[in-house]
Amino acid sequence: MGSPNDVVGESAGRARCATAVFQWAQEHGEVGGVRTSHDQLTRSLRDAGHQVRYVDTGSMTRAARALPSAAFTRPALHLLHLTRLWRAVILAPLSAALRGRTVLVLHSGSTRRQVDGTWPMLRRVLWRALRAYDEIWTVNDEILALLPPALRARATVVTPFDASMASCGADTGRDPHSMAMATNAGLAHYNADVGIEVGRLVRTAWPDLTLTILAYGNDGPDLARLRERVATERWITMPFDLPRGEVSAVLRQAGTFLRPTSWDGDSVIVREALASGARVVASDVAPRPRGVELAPLEPVALAEAVLHGGTPSEGLGVTETTLAQAATAALARLGS
Repeated sequence: MGSPNDVVGESAGRARCATAVFQWAQEHGEVGGVRTSHDQLTRSLRDAGHQVRYVDTGSMTRAARALPSAAFTRPALHLLHLTRLWRAVILAPLSAALRGRTVLVLHSGSTRRQVDGTWPMLRRVLWRALRAYDEIWTVNDEILALLPPALRARATVVTPFDASMASCGADTGRDPHSMAMATNAGLAHYNADVGIEVGRLVRTAWPDLTLTILAYGNDGPDLARLRERVATERWITMPFDLPRGEVSAVLRQAGTFLRPTSWDGDSVIVREALASGARVVASDVAPRPRGVELAPLEPVALAEAVLHGGTPSEGLGVTETTLAQAATAALARLGS
């Protein structure tokens, strides 16, 4: 049986097309990168002839209803998409009971903070629980490096964005003085306030600059405060929970996509913005794909990067191996 770090190649094509794949995720969860990534993966696997079913991790009751007894008696590939490590601990006993191959997919750039904030004794419990999973997929090298050597040996780095499955639309004309950024629920680590200040600084050179804040997730008090702050700024618009096609349209029109986050995994919307042809200027706090322009997480530095160009990322710490490629390889190992 090969290592999950084997190069995806011809052997991956030996996967049996009839093998069932279970996506442990919220099929109809909130708009955002994780949902986009597992939706792309589902479409890719179904196009290849695989049976794909969802186990809704948003509710244990719904999960129990969706999980057939065959999951414990017939070999299948189980992909568990998680952002919170404590869920991986809770699901570990169930993972050990499933037939086939189980894969824990760690999406969140907050993984390091989660591990650092765990007491040493509980961290040992965490590492022991993760042994229940046959493979661990991480979205960048920084998350991979957190794992103990024994777990690292069964881990591989993937990108959550598949350009081949991205929706393509007509180019409606790009405005070089149009900027966009995204925020999940107005949470602090997305730094929407920093992005607004970057816009103000850039407008001293480009008075016609506009900013579109793509908001999604929980429409709670943080987002309400942000909405109130931009209400009188006519150069800022803040749509909420746009459909995927409309998000893509914003990215195709934007001259620059700004990503002033405090941490990141391998952001799907950054990848999509690059694929759309937009410039991407991002904080230098995490591995970024090749082509992103980096700057320190500070308004003046980010504004300078928007106006004059940032430090080009070499793509170190992230990969071009898609979830679909990794899943095809895992299916081949399951059938070997």
